[in-house]
Amino acid sequence: QIGGDFRLQGVQYNETDSIRKSAFFPMQADIYSYLKLNNNAGIFTKIGMKGSSSLSTEYWALLSNLPQNAWLRIGRTLPNYGLRADDHTSFIRGGNIRKTRVGLNADYEGLLFRPDGPVPTILELGIPFSPTLEWTASISTSLINSNEEMNNITTKLIKRGSFGNEIKYRAGISYMKEDDLNMTGVCGGTSFGDFTWTFAADQAQNWNDNSTSLAFYDELAWEITQGIQLIGKYDFFDPKTDWTDGSISRYTLGAEIYPLNIMEIKIQIRINEVDMDNVTQKDPEYLIQTHLYF
Repeated sequence: QIGGDFRLQGVQYNETDSIRKSAFFPMQADIYSYLKLNNNAGIFTKIGMKGSSSLSTEYWALLSNLPQNAWLRIGRTLPNYGLRADDHTSFIRGGNIRKTRVGLNADYEGLLFRPDGPVPTILELGIPFSPTLEWTASISTSLINSNEEMNNITTKLIKRGSFGNEIKYRAGISYMKEDDLNMTGVCGGTSFGDFTWTFAADQAQNWNDNSTSLAFYDELAWEITQGIQLIGKYDFFDPKTDWTDGSISRYTLGAEIYPLNIMEIKIQIRINEVDMDNVTQKDPEYLIQTHLYF
């Protein structure tokens, strides 16, 4: 099997308090492959065609159909933590980077899943206790530094289900420990008719200068007709809950349009509110993204 993702993004933002700029750039260019060796083993690769980011290449082998229907994954990829949102600027993932920073007195404006971060070497075990309950646990090299010490431990429990034929839900709890970093989170969502609600909340200790950070994600999608969804999203990040280094609330309104079954067009307006003294509030950001995939 082969596949790919190609994203071109444009964003209008505040470079300074008085200067607006627009930027257009390729956001993603990845090729995927999966080779099924037999019913019990396969090999996955992800090759990035853009830049030299360490996140542009992943590869792992999957050994399945082990006792208790368990599987093992061995290679280089991110640990299975939290909600794997496709928007790395969400605060539960990497957050604001360079152009979209709002000026908090903190090293980071988001959690540690950054697009320019290292891809760890990982050994992951997964056990499906039932068709609706699944547990994974992994040990890997560092997500924060580039060293090869196996010092990251991550685990996640996922529950899926439904109420009748109309309401479906998914809920999960995650935990990660790496040296002094301790991170705990919950995530999930539910769908009913044309509406889908997704949420996540994460608390990280010792991520920003030995402090406790909080990140929230809340999104409601309404499919008004086939191929068109309206999106409302709320993101929140407080890098140091016990200090006065400020926090961010981001409100997003937009649409996701699928004119073809290999194409997505995303249009958004994002409003950032910064809770910090002596900070000029940013003007709204405008974003358009074209996503081609196969």
